[in-house]
Amino acid sequence: MAKCSSCEAPIIWAQTAAGKNMPLDEQPVLVGGEWVLVNGQTWKATDEDRKLHRPLYMPHWATCPDAPSFRRRK
Repeated sequence: MAKCSSCEAPIIWAQTAAGKNMPLDEQPVLVGGEWVLVNGQTWKATDEDRKLHRPLYMPHWATCPDAPSFRRRK
């Protein structure tokens, strides 16, 4: 299992439709989840995904206490 290099929380690495890697929190959530994960691929949750009760995940940068230190400056 992968861990966040900063807070050491367990994470899952998933690939977006654009081919980029994105860290997700290990456990799906009941409220607030934004991303669907199936076979390592992830996409933004739709109403259809919610109707089908697919597990929804939070991106780890939304919950990591150290996230501000990883953000790029614009």
